[in-house]
Amino acid sequence: MNKKIFAANWKMYLNSNESREFMLKINANKDLFSEFDIMIFPSHVAISIIQDLAKGFDNIKIGMQDCDILTSGAVTGSNSITSHKVDSCIVGHSERRTIFNENDELIKKKLNNCLDQIGSAILCVGETLNEKEENKTFEVIKKQLSILPHQIQGKNLDIAYEPVWSIGTGLVASKQHIEDVLSYINILIKELYSDEDRPNIRLFYGGSVDENSVEELSSISLLDGFLIGSASADFDKFKNMLNKMR
Repeated sequence: MNKKIFAANWKMYLNSNESREFMLKINANKDLFSEFDIMIFPSHVAISIIQDLAKGFDNIKIGMQDCDILTSGAVTGSNSITSHKVDSCIVGHSERRTIFNENDELIKKKLNNCLDQIGSAILCVGETLNEKEENKTFEVIKKQLSILPHQIQGKNLDIAYEPVWSIGTGLVASKQHIEDVLSYINILIKELYSDEDRPNIRLFYGGSVDENSVEELSSISLLDGFLIGSASADFDKFKNMLNKMR
């Protein structure tokens, strides 16, 4: 079983003080948390706090949950990808697509912005329950991946399959379903990218991943890591997930 990456999307679950306390607990359990490749995506106001407290970990990367299509300008309330020196940024999350009505064209601009400015991004893709029931999963995935650049030239691109119907619902996609979708994504990647580019592309799964499902899902051969939501913002649950994988 290959080593998995654990990407923690804290969304709005933790404020600045709670984020600090979480990171202090990670420091108190350094032996465990040093064993894994970890990415943390805190709220924007907590990024600097987490970066300072993560300085003792070479294996922990810090990213943004989202960014604007612009790097500066009169855009009240938005955040530039250059506002912090980060390792990655999530774009296209289903909550951005549904709550903020972000379409593929807007997400494409954000993706290109991240790759150009910091050389790394996580692109989320996934179908709704209706689309799944209508057997449109592959059609939806192909359309959402049509925004990918034709070359990444040494930049890092993570593609996170997050079925919309499983996010925050407790419903975890079956192992076979995830394998089928990741296999399809892998075919599209092979069609689009050269042998030189493909090693910089990783495949994640997200959607109600927790301590009860992580061990079984880790056996999926094409899976490089997990993009974890609410369970990653609960220290005990996150710690238990890592302990399951020791």
